[in-house]
Amino acid sequence: MSTFALFLVTILLLVGIHELGHFLAARLVRIGVIEFAIGFGPTLRAWKRGKTRYSLRLFPLGGYVRLAGEGWDSGEFPLEETYYGRPAWARLLVALAGPAFNLLLAFVLAFAGLWLIGLPRLRVAGLVPDKPAEKVLQVGDTILAVEGKPIWSTDEVSPLIQARAPEPVLFQILRDSVPQEVQITPVYSEEDGRYVVGAYFLPQVVLAELLEVQTLTPLSASGFRSGDRVVEACGKPVRSYLELWVAVEEGCRTVQVLRGEETLTLTLPENAAQALAAGKWRTLPMVYGAIGAGRALALAGQQVGQAVFFVAAAFQALVARRIPAGEAVSGPVGIAAALAEGLAAGPLVVLLLIAVISVNLALFNLLPIPALDGSRLLFALVELLTRRRVPPRVETLVHTLGFVLLLGLLVLITARDLLRLFG
Repeated sequence: MSTFALFLVTILLLVGIHELGHFLAARLVRIGVIEFAIGFGPTLRAWKRGKTRYSLRLFPLGGYVRLAGEGWDSGEFPLEETYYGRPAWARLLVALAGPAFNLLLAFVLAFAGLWLIGLPRLRVAGLVPDKPAEKVLQVGDTILAVEGKPIWSTDEVSPLIQARAPEPVLFQILRDSVPQEVQITPVYSEEDGRYVVGAYFLPQVVLAELLEVQTLTPLSASGFRSGDRVVEACGKPVRSYLELWVAVEEGCRTVQVLRGEETLTLTLPENAAQALAAGKWRTLPMVYGAIGAGRALALAGQQVGQAVFFVAAAFQALVARRIPAGEAVSGPVGIAAALAEGLAAGPLVVLLLIAVISVNLALFNLLPIPALDGSRLLFALVELLTRRRVPPRVETLVHTLGFVLLLGLLVLITARDLLRLFG
């Protein structure tokens, strides 16, 4: 799937589910729906069921639910079935339903990805020279279990090594699709203050092989070309990008590069880490393992909970001006760029990314900004607490002005994202 197609599907899904929440809640509390539209702009197809019009529109960038009496039109609905003809609790429920459906969607997407695709397995992303693992493991090996216990995160490896050390530790690995069992005798590291085997374990393995080097960059100025494979750094073997990065962090600037049949010695620029990061390096595909429905449910809830916490913390930091607005807010272009990176990382990352965007949409809509659900919630809460209703014409005017301001803000954010992308 192309990035553009994924972007359209994502926007339609997120906004469609959001509006479906409003639609179902309105039907539940007997508020009439004049129109339920998918997309914006000219109508491509429309049909009517009962008093509600359903339509598909030209621009598939969202959708909307037009409630009876929310603006200036009540459609065919009597006063008691209009937005302001129903009590405040009913309007509050309708406003809450959109964000609630986005949170539910986030959970469903996370659960589906974790259950159907599984969790990424740990792989050997690098080896430490002159340490025990170097003689046993290979970069790219998949770690299935340590001492018989299935392994899913880096935090799980060290405790098992410490519990067994200094005796040999049994690793169950997958190499070239063939399961194997190997033993590694850990050694005590004074620097780390614990026993180590001398390997880096990560779900994503990046090799020290350049797929692309852009011209007029510090990397190309240093003599690097597309297709080069770094095989040595300051006399130490290099089998992955992580090993190269560690060598650079230790101060190494001279590397041996294999270009076809020729071995070259190249010198890295002064800001070596930044220069290396600008290159495009070959990445091994992730290896996934099934985890079962029960664990997938628990992890999906944890993922959505963490997303809610981090998004809420970002909003709080934005209000407190601890982070610039330009770093905290993205528009359609920013979303498309994020989805493009997700596509490169795999289907599970795409699903979890869409889930996070859905959480963002839910919490953003709960902000008390005119035209958003949070503003409608606020008006309904004021009426519930004071038993006095803000005049419908005043509330409608506030939401209309807020919608115009939000459109202007969207244009500014999109322009900034374009400048960031192509500037």
